[in-house]
Amino acid sequence: MSEEHCLINAEVANYKQQQVVDFKGNPLIEALPEILSPEKAFDALSYYPDFDEQERFLPTHIRYHAILRLNRFFQPVMQHLDMEQRFSRLLRHGYISRNPLTPTFTKSLGIGHQQLLGLETKNDIRSTASSMTLMGFSGIGKTTAIERVLSLYPQMIIHKHPLNITQVVWLKLNCPHDGSLKSLCMDFFLKMDQLLGSNYYERFGSRRHSISSMVTRMGQIARLHCVGALVIDEIQHLLATRDNNSEKMMNFFVTLVNEIGVPVMMIGTMRAKSVLQQDFRQARRGSGQGDMVWQQMKKDDDWDLLIESIWEYQWLQNKVELTDELNQTIYDESQGIVDIAVKLFALSQGRAIETGLETITPVLISKVAKDDLKLVQPMLKALKDGRLSELEKYEDIMPMDIADYLKHHESKIDMRASIQKKKEQIAEKRKEQKTSLIEKVMLTLINLNIEPPLAEKCTVKAINELPGSSDAEITGRALQILTEKKEKKKTKRDTSKKNELQSIIDKGKKNQKSAYESLKEAGYIKSPMDDFAI
Repeated sequence: MSEEHCLINAEVANYKQQQVVDFKGNPLIEALPEILSPEKAFDALSYYPDFDEQERFLPTHIRYHAILRLNRFFQPVMQHLDMEQRFSRLLRHGYISRNPLTPTFTKSLGIGHQQLLGLETKNDIRSTASSMTLMGFSGIGKTTAIERVLSLYPQMIIHKHPLNITQVVWLKLNCPHDGSLKSLCMDFFLKMDQLLGSNYYERFGSRRHSISSMVTRMGQIARLHCVGALVIDEIQHLLATRDNNSEKMMNFFVTLVNEIGVPVMMIGTMRAKSVLQQDFRQARRGSGQGDMVWQQMKKDDDWDLLIESIWEYQWLQNKVELTDELNQTIYDESQGIVDIAVKLFALSQGRAIETGLETITPVLISKVAKDDLKLVQPMLKALKDGRLSELEKYEDIMPMDIADYLKHHESKIDMRASIQKKKEQIAEKRKEQKTSLIEKVMLTLINLNIEPPLAEKCTVKAINELPGSSDAEITGRALQILTEKKEKKKTKRDTSKKNELQSIIDKGKKNQKSAYESLKEAGYIKSPMDDFAI
């Protein structure tokens, strides 16, 4: 493995003082990022894409591209904070029994080597690893959420002399479509090669190797590189297996957790329930993290905060404020499934731009749901009706009783205050940008001997008329507004003067005087002889 490859893909270990006694003196834990409070986790997990109000006035074809930015929006809710804390515990506690500074670590590598040689070994090393499972409806945001959580950790950490260890903090694999354990092992070797610059796939990943050989190699590589957690997504694919492959894979995961000491997190749709509740049960004994079951969101504060935040992202010329009716319509048409709600909001904006309506209404949202979400309508209807006979047709959205599975250890934080703080920071940043532009254009006008109050008035008007324009364009328009003001003032003055003269002439006519006489009497015309008066 080249040093250059490591520097690109990893961080050099930076050891931090630990407060938990179990974690002290363990470099694999000390090199991890700090344990986050719920408030810090909320801030770290959040992602609010850039948004500029001036984009609402861009041409139609440009705004279509901007709307896609909604796909990157992510605002944590309580279940995401719960997942972050559980994963943090899963990762750290899995490393307690694998401290590379203890004789136990060296002994475990020796046991792995003996297994590679085909020798029978007795593993009396007590593992501190556990497991957790996450099940939820399709589109509920399971994969997005775990990827946001994983992004909080470096994937690799390099421990220099005297350890000389490359620590793989986490590895995420997708369960193969055919549920094959051999395919999963091959994917493991390939992912490790991509990270480490090794050649494990070439040495152990060919199909001529037996499953048992691959599994043994996979376990030893996980030990050698101190894999912190293995995340297996799309676990419902195990239902497609034949010849007890499902049981073989689950037995392997049990071995990873109980013997090798690598924590495993399983993620799947509701279809995975039968697999996880039966085959993986023995791996969950002693698990301190429990299982998570995510169904559609309820119409509560979490939902309202989510919709309020995403509603800021409007690229419509006629921006509409969020009302209870709009909020309820979005919920009814998405049934609380976040992915569908976001897509529905984006599609509704696209339809509003396309039709020239340039605003969102409850009727528009319902029509877009009916026209553009046809494939999911049967499932949404089943959720809405709540009829088990219908829901059983769609295993991916089969609801479960959360009370039976979900352990309520949620950390309560004032999420509304956190979100409001972020909004204020974004608004302040936009305000600073606008103020900077006003000052810049004003300074240019003042240098042209224009009075500051007038310069400010013309500048603000130009910025409001030309949102998103360059400094030069704003300055040009401000000068144009100034010229127009001067011309308007002159015209008004000339018109006033003309009206006054006409009034004098009309009055003279009534007294049978000529225009000349009337104007002369009023003092507008001076007698030629006055110039020679002594």
